[in-house]
Amino acid sequence: MKHYFFLLLCVLSLSLTAQTTDKPAAESAASGMTFVEKPFAELLAMAKDEDKIIFIDAYTTWCGPCKMMAAKVFPRQDVGAVYNEKFINAKIDMEKGEGPEIAKRYGVMAYPTYLFVDGNGDIVHKGIGYIPEQAFLELADAATGDASLGVMNKRYDGGDRSAEFMSRYAQVLTDVYEQEKAGKVTDEYLATLDDWNNPTTLRLLASNPGDLGGKRMNYLMDNADAVMQEVGADEFIGTVQRQIITDYMTKKKVRKLPNDEEIAATYDEYGGKLAPRLKSHYKMMRAEMMGEQDAYVPAAIAYYDEYGGASAMALNSLAWGIFESSEDQALLKKALKMAKQSVEMDAGYANMDTLAWLYHKTGDKKMARETAKKAIEMAKETGEDYSDTARILEK
Repeated sequence: MKHYFFLLLCVLSLSLTAQTTDKPAAESAASGMTFVEKPFAELLAMAKDEDKIIFIDAYTTWCGPCKMMAAKVFPRQDVGAVYNEKFINAKIDMEKGEGPEIAKRYGVMAYPTYLFVDGNGDIVHKGIGYIPEQAFLELADAATGDASLGVMNKRYDGGDRSAEFMSRYAQVLTDVYEQEKAGKVTDEYLATLDDWNNPTTLRLLASNPGDLGGKRMNYLMDNADAVMQEVGADEFIGTVQRQIITDYMTKKKVRKLPNDEEIAATYDEYGGKLAPRLKSHYKMMRAEMMGEQDAYVPAAIAYYDEYGGASAMALNSLAWGIFESSEDQALLKKALKMAKQSVEMDAGYANMDTLAWLYHKTGDKKMARETAKKAIEMAKETGEDYSDTARILEK
């Protein structure tokens, strides 16, 4: 995925998009995961009889990453081998039949959501969004391990309030998007500490900043330099942006992203010394999210020239934005340099694909082909769609 702010957009819209599948409901282990079609009550009884956990792919027919999961991850033989052995696998449309009731019961708000449920109907673990093959296998391990949501819920309900446990529990809740409870547990954990200025706590705060004007957010803003050093400037600025934008849209009761002028007062009120940087960042972010490439590229260049700190994802996003919107060879060569930096920082399919296309557009067809081959190999390892990259090899 090339777009740096895609996740922010998903969180704001609470849709994370995703899923239909052209495959039949039941697939053999040789072709991937086997899905059982039964009413939920029968799935629970089956789980009790077999002493297994139910894995539920909670989807809707209109959302997008689930289509990728169904096409690229669920059919993988190694995924099928693990999930078919460990779980009873089911697909349930959250807008049909029993789906709405299940969505309400387990707090499903974004798609796809993956629910791991035991025979008593208790939640064991959760996952969300498009998850590449290796991470999806790791999710299975987490769901059956000591760090699963279900195990930690029982420890918490049993009275465990040790600092080490509370820190881990808050992070697990954050990872599975149990935001309300994550905030509650984070506050309980923070109350046990005299000093919040340590790496573990700063990372937890950055994941659970709380409301604007609240104690957690105020601490983050007062210690912004230390937090950015620990979690990275892009992650921290993104955290603050999510809170400011969510606060603005909730109070104004709007669903459309405001323009720069409309939200400026909110930055002035809550942004403190970071207000100018946050405004510049929002201008860049909004242009990308709205698909306004002509506005995004100069805004992004201005932001990173002024503030630096670009992550691998941010550099890739900007390089791709220039690739899509510009024919200027000087600017494309600048984008090529950004793409190389991105790959050097954290190589993956997305930025390797960007680099390949920029080599192609700047005329280095040999390097374009070599880089495309590397990108395709990376995509195969993670189960990602590389058909677009393969076009370079045909040129």
